[in-house]
This record gives sequence, C-alpha cells and structure tokens, in this order.
Amino acid sequence: MIDLTRLLRLPNSSFVGIDIGRDAVRMVELSRNKAAAFCLQNYGSEHLIAGTVDDEDIHDLEHVMAAAQRLWQRSHFTARKAAIGIPPSAVTTHVFATDQANTEGQREQLAEGHIAALLDYNVADACIDFCTIEPASMPSGQINMLVAAARRDCVEDRLAVAESLGLRTTVADAESYARQSALQLSGASENANPFAGMALAAGIDPAHLLVEASAYLVACGLALRGFD
Repeated sequence: MIDLTRLLRLPNSSFVGIDIGRDAVRMVELSRNKAAAFCLQNYGSEHLIAGTVDDEDIHDLEHVMAAAQRLWQRSHFTARKAAIGIPPSAVTTHVFATDQANTEGQREQLAEGHIAALLDYNVADACIDFCTIEPASMPSGQINMLVAAARRDCVEDRLAVAESLGLRTTVADAESYARQSALQLSGASENANPFAGMALAAGIDPAHLLVEASAYLVACGLALRGFD
C-alpha cells in the first residue's frame, strides 16, 4: 500500500477514512485500544447529486465539501486525522529493479523516470511515492521498487474536502488497496462485514450495521491505514 502524500504520521487514538464515491461521501471512524483491538466509533454517508463525481474527478468540489460537512455534523465524528481514497483509475503503478546501494535521492529520481513514461500527463502534475519490495528471488544487491503516481489535482481536491472539516490528512491511499485491507480483515468477501469482531460504540445498531457494512469497505480500509 502506498502513501501518495508522504505526510508525517503521528500516534493517534482515532482515525477517519473518507471515501468520496460517485453516489455518496462515506466516512468511518475507528479507534484502537492498548491491546490493539479496533472499535467502530462512528460511520455514515451523505448522498451526492449525480455527475458531481466520476471515476476519477470531482466536478463540483463545493457540493462535495457541503455534503461532507453535513455528514460530519450529523454523525458527530470526533477524529482529527484522516485518510483519503484515490480512485483506482487515477493511480498508476510500476515495479522496477534497482541497485540496493542507491541513495534515497537516486531512488527518487529513478522512480520518477520510470513512472513518467507511463503517464498520459506531465510528471510535474503528479503526486509520486515509492517504496521497497523485496521478494526472495531477487539477485544479491538488487531490490524491487514500487512507484505510484496520481494526478495532483485529483489528490488535492480530496485533501481539500478533509481540510474543510478541520482534519489533517496523513494518508492518501488507492481505493483498491484500502478495499483489499478491509476484505482481508473481514474474510475476503465483497459482501463481508469489515467491522465483524470490532467493538461498537454506544448508539451503533449491530443489525443496521450488518445490512450496510459492505458499502463501507473502502472507508473502513482507509481508516485502518491510519494505524499502520
């Protein structure tokens, strides 16, 4: 999983995942106790007018911000840190091999060079992040690098929604990765309940949650990313 914004992460007791989809803004707030057990503190959604958001872009940022603010106020979220989701169609990834002895600066230049050739827009307009992956089959002295890029305006629009709620965004993750995190937690079924096994805060109806849970896979996965 890739942190596209590469912002500072701080220890936290609660975290909210913000999923901005075609039809709604969805949020999940999780906390974790000293025993590393998760608790669902809050969740909810707010409808968006058709055409406001497509598979990649937010076309009416003010409308999305207003919807997010209504949801925040109605559902009484309290977290101050957030993770935002980036649509899969807006994220480009690539894996390449490089020398383990390269410096961080050299790896950054290589990552930018490799991903630039795959983008249909100027690399200067991209948010880029990279990380090391080390399969056992790599030759001695070699490592694999995973690089990811997303259009800067796509990322910044979603950052703006979180900022309009007074939140500090510490993670930006591809929605597909966030969904996978939630599926792994819940047993890898698209109809799974990612909150199964979590404690529920007072006021959350378990029966109602069970009906709605699968719609919050991305938002839950994003919230989980805050505790990585």
